[in-house]
Amino acid sequence: MRLLTLIEFTDEAEYVEEFLALPLRIYAGDKRYRGTSSEETLAWLRGQHCTGFLKQKNLLVTRDGVVLTRGIAFVNTRGGFGSIGFFESMDDPEAVEMLVQAASAFCSAEGMTRVLAPMDGSIWSSYRLMTRGFNDEPFLGEPYNKPYYADLLVHCGFTQAKTWETQFVKKVRVRGATARKFLSADADRKSRGITIRAMKNFDTDIRIIHKLAMNSFREFFCFHEVDEQEFVDLYSDLKLIADKRAVRIAYDHDRPIGFGIALPDYRSTLGFLLRHAKRYVFLYLGTWQENGQSVYPQVGKAIVTIIMKYLYIRRKGYVRALMGEDAKTRGFSPDIDSIHEYAVYSKEVS
Repeated sequence: MRLLTLIEFTDEAEYVEEFLALPLRIYAGDKRYRGTSSEETLAWLRGQHCTGFLKQKNLLVTRDGVVLTRGIAFVNTRGGFGSIGFFESMDDPEAVEMLVQAASAFCSAEGMTRVLAPMDGSIWSSYRLMTRGFNDEPFLGEPYNKPYYADLLVHCGFTQAKTWETQFVKKVRVRGATARKFLSADADRKSRGITIRAMKNFDTDIRIIHKLAMNSFREFFCFHEVDEQEFVDLYSDLKLIADKRAVRIAYDHDRPIGFGIALPDYRSTLGFLLRHAKRYVFLYLGTWQENGQSVYPQVGKAIVTIIMKYLYIRRKGYVRALMGEDAKTRGFSPDIDSIHEYAVYSKEVS
C-alpha cells in the first residue's frame, strides 16, 4: 500500500516549488489552462493578500513522495466561513480526502461550521468550479479545471451550494424593437434626471464603483464588505485593460445609482490591445438597493443595452459572465450561441 502524507508549510522553498509545479503536471498539454501567475500564487502562500480578515494554512498531500493534491485552507473572519482555495489535484479521491480533512479541522478549530470549495478566501478573489464548458477557450476571469474535480469534492462530502451560468454571443445583433425600446427608455430616464456616463478617470471612478458594489452586492452569495482601499487594491489590475467606453456609471441627478463593467477578453488575443479583442466580457453589474430590492430596476438593463450598442458599433461579440440563478439580466441576451456552468460546493464541519 502506497503511503499518503499530509504536509503543512509556510514558505519553505521546496514545498513552494511543489505547490507551483503541480498544475503544470495536471494540465500538461492543455492549452485552455492559464493559471494564476507564480508571483501571485507565492504572495498568497505568504499571506500577503487581505490579511486583515483571512487566516490560512498551506497544504500538500503526497503519495510516496509525489505531490498529488494542493490547497490553501482559509478562515474568513468577516464572512464567518472557511474555504479551500488554490485547489488542484490529480484524480486521487483518497489524497483529496486527506487534504479536506486537514482543511476542515483547521476551519473548525477557528470556530467555522462550513467550508466552501473552491474559493480563495472570499468572493472578492477567485472562486467557483467549472461544471460545463470544458472544450472552449476560457474567457477573462473564467474558472477552469479538470472535469473530475466536482466528483472529487462530492466524494469528500461536499454538495452544491450555488450555481452560475455564462452565455456566449458571437455577434451583437441590435434589432429594431430592441433599439426603439432603448431609445424610448433613454428619453424617459433623462426626463427624470437619470443619466448614464462612460468611465472618465479609473482612479476616481473605481472608488465610486466600490460604494455601489458594497450596496448592490449585499445579497450576493457569501457577501461581506471590504473597505475602499482593499477594493482598489483588489481591482487595480483592471486599469491596464479597461475600455472606458464599456464601463458605465448611472446617476440620479448627482447621486451614483448603478454601474456596469465589460472588459475586452484579452485572454484569447495577442496581448490586451483593444483592437485585438474579438469579444467583451460582462463581469459586473449592480444598481442601488434598499431592503434587498433595486430602487432602479430598469437601470441595469439600460446599462447593458448601452454597452451592447457600443459593441454592435465595434462589431464585437460578448460574454454574459457568471450569472447566478436569480440574475435580473440572465434572459437579456436574445441570440445565445453556447452556455457554460459553474458551482461552489459546501461541507458542514464540527
